[in-house]
Amino acid sequence: MAQNIQEIKESKAGLAANIIGAIAFLALGICLVTLDVSFIARIIYSFSILAIGILFICFGMYYMIKYFFNHEYVRITSYGFTMGVILVIIGATFIINAGTVSAFIDALVCLIGIVFGAVMLQQSFALFHIQRGSWFISLLLGIATIAASIYILLTPLKIFDGTILSSIYLIVVGGFSLFSLLLMVIGLNDHKKDSDRIFKRNMEESPFASKQRVDESIFEDEPSFDVKEDTGTQPKEGSDDLFEE
Repeated sequence: MAQNIQEIKESKAGLAANIIGAIAFLALGICLVTLDVSFIARIIYSFSILAIGILFICFGMYYMIKYFFNHEYVRITSYGFTMGVILVIIGATFIINAGTVSAFIDALVCLIGIVFGAVMLQQSFALFHIQRGSWFISLLLGIATIAASIYILLTPLKIFDGTILSSIYLIVVGGFSLFSLLLMVIGLNDHKKDSDRIFKRNMEESPFASKQRVDESIFEDEPSFDVKEDTGTQPKEGSDDLFEE
């Protein structure tokens, strides 16, 4: 356990993208069940590509700005700027060719579902690394999400045709993603508590702490003892007791 106690860095951009995407899947699935399917489909095919393109550009700009503000250019293995450029190009392509890309919106949704499944698998590996029992749940959720996404991708099923299967798929993927993220947050919180507890215990058991306690004991008050004079056993001056055997 002690060897796994280390700092866990979190990506705020990745966390935000995960939450926004999962909520979007949930909202779409619920809208397909409760609202008019044709109306939802028109909105999706008309504006979804534009929204996705803008989202890609925003995240791309974020990575590019973060690359300079965090001085990531001093690390050779940091490719934040490259990732930002790629995301901006993809977003611009989506916006410029929205009509063409919208024809592949169903496949794009399935691909995003596969990405969600891959994120769940990564979260399960992270939970396993910090020795949390919930890693197995995230693993199963990730495998199920990837399998369902591939199945729908390979079938002629349309996501926004109003079928109950497509609605369930969107709701389940969004719910799985949020639940796996919740398991990750709980696992990280418990991991940090264990780290703090082990750190405090190691500090208390370290020789430096023992030496400090010894040094502090030097300045403690020394114990004092009351010594009573025994005057009753001494003969009085001029007494004959000195000559008694």
